[in-house]
Amino acid sequence: MGRTLIGRRWVLAGSATLLAGGYARKSSADEDGFRKLDDISKQDAAPVPNLTLTTLDGEPVKLAAYRGKPVVLNFWATWCGPCVAELPELDKLAEAGGVTVLAVSADRAGAPRVKTFLALHPVTHATVLLDQSNDAVHALGVFGFPTTLIIDAKGQLRGRLEGPAAWGGAAATVAKMTS
Repeated sequence: MGRTLIGRRWVLAGSATLLAGGYARKSSADEDGFRKLDDISKQDAAPVPNLTLTTLDGEPVKLAAYRGKPVVLNFWATWCGPCVAELPELDKLAEAGGVTVLAVSADRAGAPRVKTFLALHPVTHATVLLDQSNDAVHALGVFGFPTTLIIDAKGQLRGRLEGPAAWGGAAATVAKMTS
């Protein structure tokens, strides 16, 4: 039973990822398949739960630890092509400053797989965290990868975007949404 449930979750997650990627290409996307930042669905301010994520070294970290500055919370997986394409954009956004970028891997294989991936695809400015159990994925209603949430400095959800985006030049957009 447990193995079937896990298999179904992976099939559903994979299907949602494919759907999100296909939607991005068919809707307002650029030539690279990135969603336009105008597609971010604005959210009425709602508190984001104080979820526990894990560092690559296995240390628990509460989402509330990042309050005081806007947060771009991105859920991705090493096996997700659109996610891999988007990670350098998130790293550029983190490098620009003014916002904390949390790239949360939902890989069930955990830190070993993510560390191997990052050796090939370095992320030097964004903070990479893990949600190996997918508790945060479920709590925040993430149905496909990549999914990005925009959270203001007070921990309030302000926006959501499903599918990859060109985040590199998004500092002003994020600042406007979170002020």
